[in-house]
Amino acid sequence: MNFKRFTSIFRYFSWADPIYRWRIIKGDCPLCGKTFFLSFKANPFLTRCLRCKCNITNLSLIPVIKEHSKGDYNKSAYELSSYGCTLDFLRRHFIKVQASEFFPGSDLGQLKDGILNQDVQNLTFPNNSFDIITSNQVFEHVPDDIKGFSECHRVLRTSGAFIFTVPLYDTPETIRKAVLMDNKIIFHGEPEYHDSRLDGAKSSPVFHRHSINDICARVKSTGFSIVELRKVVIAKSQGEPQHVIYAIK
Repeated sequence: MNFKRFTSIFRYFSWADPIYRWRIIKGDCPLCGKTFFLSFKANPFLTRCLRCKCNITNLSLIPVIKEHSKGDYNKSAYELSSYGCTLDFLRRHFIKVQASEFFPGSDLGQLKDGILNQDVQNLTFPNNSFDIITSNQVFEHVPDDIKGFSECHRVLRTSGAFIFTVPLYDTPETIRKAVLMDNKIIFHGEPEYHDSRLDGAKSSPVFHRHSINDICARVKSTGFSIVELRKVVIAKSQGEPQHVIYAIK
């Protein structure tokens, strides 16, 4: 395990409850089946399947993908990450799966260390390329999230689904935390960073705090015909439902 990954894990456990409050319960993992879940806290992000090690926030996309697909996996899917349980599920079931990361300063549409480089604000894929696009906790880090939503709409086929999670806050509207000007990040107020599995703790700047009250409207403004918030409960010990945005072209 590299040092960057270790720093992210260390910060993850800093959010956990004291060990005497941890809970283990039986349940059904949408990726690996019958299992036990361990909750470090009554929170989807801090509740994990003990078989596949995935947290509920990431696992929560899978039931929505299954519902949309209705057992027909003869489709093309794109995940905006090169790792994670959503990608594992897509690769096990869909006939064609693309994955990517964003490497600033490298050529878009090219491989870097074996991983496709894509900027969701400027995807290199042709129109109508995919049946499903998924992402976990990505769009809060996209400088122009609306442009990113629009690009996902462009590369989806008609009736295709865009299924994703972002941290959602109960604010009247989405709050812009930072802007990108001349390749420099300008924060509005206190800088905020999230962790990255690839780059470690506090490595990903936050550009938006998305509101639960306007996220559907923001996505729908880019052309999607239907946008819904799905509440997903996988383990009772997760405390609260995980909200998943489900958009249809």
